[in-house]
Amino acid sequence: MRFDELQPQTLEQIGSPEANALARTLVEERHFHHGYRSPDRLQGVVEDSERFQVEVKIKNHQLSYLCSCAESEAGEMCAHVLALLRAWLEQPGMFLNRVELGERLKKYSKKDLVDIVIDLADRVPEVRGVLKEEEQGLDEILESIDLIIEDVAEDSLEPAEAERKLKRAQAQADRLAQSGRLAEARSIYFYLLDNILGLEERLENYILFSQDLKSELFEEYCQFIHEDRHLERELVQQELEQLEGRTAFSRGDLDLSEVKQELQGAA
Repeated sequence: MRFDELQPQTLEQIGSPEANALARTLVEERHFHHGYRSPDRLQGVVEDSERFQVEVKIKNHQLSYLCSCAESEAGEMCAHVLALLRAWLEQPGMFLNRVELGERLKKYSKKDLVDIVIDLADRVPEVRGVLKEEEQGLDEILESIDLIIEDVAEDSLEPAEAERKLKRAQAQADRLAQSGRLAEARSIYFYLLDNILGLEERLENYILFSQDLKSELFEEYCQFIHEDRHLERELVQQELEQLEGRTAFSRGDLDLSEVKQELQGAA
């Protein structure tokens, strides 16, 4: 399956009537925002009782999805995922191509980019909140990850709560990626993954964090490597070698072979 092969009847097959009805309402009432697309995934934000980050991926012709709502976490096909897919079917033009956008933004001068951001902040109130969060530099984001990991190590923070906090760093990385700063986004994802796996080794507890989180971080890290046309190959090679030494990879929980083959083929 590819996203351009998706049909309306597919949504009726994979979701319940109730979830599809709510999904239609969410799209019709314009509760779907910030659509992004890449060859193997769709991303966006759905406003329901709260704002949900939603992602749908296709790998080996199989569809998988991520949403932070209770229904999705329980393994159900939620209305927010269906709303993302319905928005794609009805308004594909509203989805920005993340890779193309990044390349286009690189053509602007720094002054032009500053003017664009300031104009957005004047037009969209939410942008002001994002800009306040983005005052954190890369080093500060990585330091915040260190603090969370150490709190878990010292048993002063529950892993489930730590995951929620770590997802803030993940969200910051996603925003960097959406603005074309793939190298910084990849660095954050690598740091998250390496520290999580490293802590599990230290504590000899390989289910301390959820497998879904680890898989998600790893898949997105690999995706950034795939998308970055200005990849720092030596640095990425060092990252891969460090990850390869982690128990999760030697146990076969995660597999580096595909991304290593891609890196070697592109050299």
